[in-house]
Amino acid sequence: MNKKIKDIVYTISPNSKMRFLNDKYLWMERDIFILASIIFNIETVFRMKEKVNQVKISISEETAELCNLTALKNEIMDLLNYVLMYDVEVIFEVNQEYSKYKRDKDLEFNKCNNVCLFSGGIDSFSGIVTCKKEYKDIEGLFVAHGDQPRGVNIVSTLYKNALEKLKIPIHTLYAPPMKRYGYSQLRGFLYCMYGAIYMSLLKADNLLVTECGPTMYQPKFSPFDSVTMTTHPYVLKRTKNIIELFLRRKVHIITPFENLTKAEVFINSPIKNQFQFTHSCISLGTGRNCGHCYGCVVRKIGSIIADLKDTAHDVLLKYETMNFTSKENIFIYKKQRLFKRFALDTFAAIYILKEKGFQTNPYIENSYEAVINKLGIKKIKERIENVRSGKFIPNFDKEVN
Repeated sequence: MNKKIKDIVYTISPNSKMRFLNDKYLWMERDIFILASIIFNIETVFRMKEKVNQVKISISEETAELCNLTALKNEIMDLLNYVLMYDVEVIFEVNQEYSKYKRDKDLEFNKCNNVCLFSGGIDSFSGIVTCKKEYKDIEGLFVAHGDQPRGVNIVSTLYKNALEKLKIPIHTLYAPPMKRYGYSQLRGFLYCMYGAIYMSLLKADNLLVTECGPTMYQPKFSPFDSVTMTTHPYVLKRTKNIIELFLRRKVHIITPFENLTKAEVFINSPIKNQFQFTHSCISLGTGRNCGHCYGCVVRKIGSIIADLKDTAHDVLLKYETMNFTSKENIFIYKKQRLFKRFALDTFAAIYILKEKGFQTNPYIENSYEAVINKLGIKKIKERIENVRSGKFIPNFDKEVN
């Protein structure tokens, strides 16, 4: 690979706050950090329309001796092939320099059984405060990218406004830059692997990923559509296997919101007055929600149904005749009921807006009338009541298997 591509692939966070991983006895955590960062960077290169055929990853002597490197290599290559649809050869190289690192005697970590990923979005905020209610002992992890400083400000605001009062510590790890080349499908892998660092430091058994179901199982509208795969079940499964190979023990990746829509995530949050400070937009550049991208629209629909300030037609009426590409994830993972509720949320939001006197365009009006004629207003009102009464709740028994 040329120097430009090599520099991108092997760029690990330069933030000085990551130097604690140079501690002599944190060899495993450092190896996880380096590996996850490099794999994430490989996708960045692919998003630049370039290719990486082979990557060499430095590891400690301890990892080389204790970890099943063949299994680790196969898991990583399978993941890259699935996400990038391209074969990348992974080679591990033992770095003798690691043994020369010194012990940082100031490092101290208290035991905590639950680590919750926290990004400052709707799902993660509702998730971490809901998990605090469920588990009591919980600590959050925020992954900061150097080119997204506004994300740090959002998380800081939410911490000061709510999480500090609930005594939920938020740790921060600094990742390579995101860069603007489209979707980053391996963000979920990166964040979970960074989560594994704190699972090791805190001796935690559980990693909580509080993404709502429609995001995890987002369907394509056509065979070549690009949809988010950050918490796709296959990605999470491969990531869990990689974490267990590093930690050499069983771990649990728990997905309590897997069968909840965005509206249900809103309504289940014990704290509802902080959503205005969360971020859902596809871009963190401005620090504001644009109101027009997929994330912002789903956020708006959810907040309307839940009565909070701040694909549907076919799933409801023509599920059997939808092309398989569009319903593949729904079919394989048995999520038809989830997506029917998700679709109902769209038309329930339109109903609420129409009741308040808002005008809709002819296309929306036609779709809305088709649904109302088929299902009736009663079904829409029942959906609104079910959301606002909290009928659907998180399931903390759901985990990646």
